[in-house]
Order: sequence, then C-alpha cells, then structure tokens
Amino acid sequence: MNNYSIYQPAVKPLSEEQIAQYFCEGYLVASGLVPPEAVEKVLAPIKTIEPSGNRWTPKIFLHEKPTLDAEFHQLLIEPRIVGAAEQIFELPARVYYGMVAVVPAGGGHGLPWHQDNQYHQILGGALNMFVALCDITPDKAILWVAPKSHLGGVQPSKQNETTAIGHREALVEPENGVPLPAMKTGDVCIFDRSFYHRSLQNHTNEHRYAYAAQYQADNARLADNGEKDARKMRVSELQEIWNNSES
Repeated sequence: MNNYSIYQPAVKPLSEEQIAQYFCEGYLVASGLVPPEAVEKVLAPIKTIEPSGNRWTPKIFLHEKPTLDAEFHQLLIEPRIVGAAEQIFELPARVYYGMVAVVPAGGGHGLPWHQDNQYHQILGGALNMFVALCDITPDKAILWVAPKSHLGGVQPSKQNETTAIGHREALVEPENGVPLPAMKTGDVCIFDRSFYHRSLQNHTNEHRYAYAAQYQADNARLADNGEKDARKMRVSELQEIWNNSES
C-alpha cells in the first residue's frame, strides 16, 4: 500500500491545468489572483516611493530587518499568493525575496533579459510571482517571457549597472521572447527561477507599479554549498513577526 501523501495548502487558488502549464511552459498567468483590498493595502505606501531618474527603482524586503518597511511587503503573506506557491511546491513555502518594482513614467527603463537563478541558484522548488499593482499595458513596461526557457537551466550572464545597480543580464537573449497581454491590477505572472523574463520602457505618463514575491520550497537547497538557507523563514514565521510588532 502506498502511504505517499501530498502537502495540502490552506488556500488553493490554482487549477491543475494552470499548475501543469507552469511546469511545461515555465510560467502561468493567474488573472485576479490578488484581491483588490490586498492591492490597496500596499499601494498607498508604495506610491510614496520617488523613482530615481528614469531608472527602475526597487524597495527590497530585508530578512535581517523583517519589520523594516513592512507596509510595502504585506503581499508576501497574502493567502492566495502563498497558497499558489504551495500548490506548485506541494510543500510549505519559505519567503526568499520580496521587492517593490517601480518603473518611472515618461520612458523609465525596466530590466533586460535575465533568470533569477543567475543571481543565486536554488536547487528544488523556487519561483517568482510578478504582481501587477496597476493596470499594465504593453507600453507600460509589460513583462516579457520566453516560454520553456526554464528547461535549459541556468545560462551565463553578466553584470549590468545601466538600468539597475547589481543587476544581471543574459549573455545570449532568448529567441522566442514575447510580451504578456495587458495585465489588470491583481493579475499575477508566476514563473520558475530559471525562466527568462524582462521588461522594457514605460512610455506612459504614469509610473508602473509591481511587486515581486519570491518563494522557495521548504526542502530547497543552495547550489553553492548544498545546504538549506536557514535565513529564509517560513511564511508563518514572518506573519508571527509582523503580528507581534503590531501588538
């Protein structure tokens, strides 16, 4: 008798067809995944961020200071976001990274082609969720994707300081890159850490607001030493930290 059992997240917003697409194509778009009230909660403080010239401007979650700027990063514990990650992992999720990404109006630059695993490679389940915090049209630094590019593994990259300090850029661009259709506020593109993606310029007269919520599976390991990254907390642990800071 097989006693194998699959971890069951508390919230399961994805269909089996969506999960299958994620593994086959390297990405999926979940329309309306994030509820309007969750977007509104973070968008008010995020709109106070002043972009740096025409550069892509981030606000990064710091594991060593989890209560710092917590108002920007509440989507990291949003149940539907976490549930989607845990459906894909079939394991509890650990918070790997969180980042507000503002692309300035009037020609602000997004980021060139890259893979998240070109920064730090994670072995095992690990993904990124690009959350649209405003309606994002093709001329508003829409996300570009390269279907099935995750199947090639981590590719060579170089440092690029032109659009963002510390950014990585692919040495060889994928040949099959396509822009996503226009995204509505609350839509989410979920993709593997070895998946190629980019964004171009924002030619509109409004800033483009998005959030990158990145997670790793509870059993994931670091490629450089084969160990688990003890610095990356479970979602429930971050929730408890924020709850205690408010009390």
